[in-house]
Amino acid sequence: MTALEPPGPGTGRPSRQRPRHGRRTALWLVAALLVALFFSLTARLFIWSAYNAAHDVHADAVVVLGGPGPRWQVALELAREHAAPVMLVSVASVQWDCPPNDLPGVQIECFRPGPDDTRGEARFAASTARANGWHSLIVVASVPQATRARVRFKRCFSGTLYVVPAKPDLGTWAYEVVYEWGALAKALVWQRGC
Repeated sequence: MTALEPPGPGTGRPSRQRPRHGRRTALWLVAALLVALFFSLTARLFIWSAYNAAHDVHADAVVVLGGPGPRWQVALELAREHAAPVMLVSVASVQWDCPPNDLPGVQIECFRPGPDDTRGEARFAASTARANGWHSLIVVASVPQATRARVRFKRCFSGTLYVVPAKPDLGTWAYEVVYEWGALAKALVWQRGC
């Protein structure tokens, strides 16, 4: 063997190449870790996100976001507990109409946000809060939407914010979680302002 020949098989010197099965195992391990990280983040952001219990929360107004799930039922529970004297109800969703105002001691105001999404709802609620001198809001959102709702509202409203969850129907969880990944990315990367 000359000084220019690389060591390798048959030369009596050990090869520095890793066995193929070692690389494959490392790739599987990295892939498994990435999948575990993805599912952990999904659970933390969209299933067990930071939200407040519906009981013993009081604010200047309740904001009911448009969309699927039993949001109105959660808002009614808050009204019965006298959580706030005013309820702002987003009728952004085509399936929603303004509910009748049959809640004693609660003023209901329905609105169509512009744009017709959570960002528009946050803008409307914050501007209404400023106009009325409100310092606290309760936002009723679906469980998967709670993280994004908190991000959107904190950008527009500087007061105390409570996010109360409404659990979606079991059949819509998968769709809502997939949707929320895209919507949260949009909120964090492309639409960073109020």
